Amino acid sequence: MPTAQKWLTFQEGCAAQPESLRNAAQRVDEWLDAGHATALAGQRLILGGIGASFASLATPLYELRAAGVVAYRTSCGDLPPNGAQLGDYFVGVSQSGRSRETLQTLLEAPAGRRLAVVNASDSPLGHAAEAQLTLGNLPDSRMSSVGFTATVLALGMLVDRLTRGETGAGWDRLGAVSEQAVEQADSTLEKFAVAVAESSIVDVVADASALTAAEQSALLFREGPFVPSMAMDTRSYLHGPMDCAGPTSHVIFGREREGLLAEQLAERNVPILLVTDTDVTAPASIIRIPPLPPSQRVVVQVALMQRLVLHVGSVLGRDVDASVFRRLDTKVDTVSEVDAR
Repeated sequence: MPTAQKWLTFQEGCAAQPESLRNAAQRVDEWLDAGHATALAGQRLILGGIGASFASLATPLYELRAAGVVAYRTSCGDLPPNGAQLGDYFVGVSQSGRSRETLQTLLEAPAGRRLAVVNASDSPLGHAAEAQLTLGNLPDSRMSSVGFTATVLALGMLVDRLTRGETGAGWDRLGAVSEQAVEQADSTLEKFAVAVAESSIVDVVADASALTAAEQSALLFREGPFVPSMAMDTRSYLHGPMDCAGPTSHVIFGREREGLLAEQLAERNVPILLVTDTDVTAPASIIRIPPLPPSQRVVVQVALMQRLVLHVGSVLGRDVDASVFRRLDTKVDTVSEVDAR
């Protein structure tokens, strides 16, 4: 049975990211250098995870497709029995390795073609997979902080190796880059937190390459300070969902097109935060970050949103580490708890 998790507070988890990401990058690089990912090359990939793990897959999926790899993303709960066999290889992502739906799907994937990406090395998902990429049992918070960003880092490095044959530069410095970005933007984030608290609703929108940041940000707002939030890619948001702008705050990740979106939204006199890596001007609070490849950029974007969520919780007087519901039928301790469908 997996060892019981010892939780950090969310603030402690965020503070631990620079060192933890550096250690995770070294660990993942060693795993890749050992040739464990070679079996995935040239395969049709199904990437599966639920909750934050599902969010972590959006940007790596974008990068795979941009490189010509046939790949799909699933929340696992949306698949019919044996749906995982539609691909050649299944990559199951779960930080705890205990997500029932992800384990169920992995067990239905083709034998010998199952990779688990987990933080917990001793976990049902890891035991059920023929290959396991573990982050090294990083201490994490209940509302995932460093466990999430390290998962994105691991997936991004895996994508680099599959699409380029080598790991790109900068992964070992990503924690320090994120920390610096947060420090420089903190006053802007603290001020915008007041607007979020006053509106009590947040729309998070991103260009397709940053969808992981949007989806995780919306989840953080909902799980932490309990602020209703929705995530969407820019193109989908333009086709109707933006029409309810008025009582909402808006966090936008992107470049020129997202700057234009900010101009449109400003017509409704709504709070807007634009996070960009280009010289975009817009009627919004703007945070500029260094130009980075998509998965690296997402880690920085998420680090900024983690700090924003902490500020929103402080303004509202809500404990971001508090839980609301008992999680029923979502986590398992052994593979045998999951039956074949």
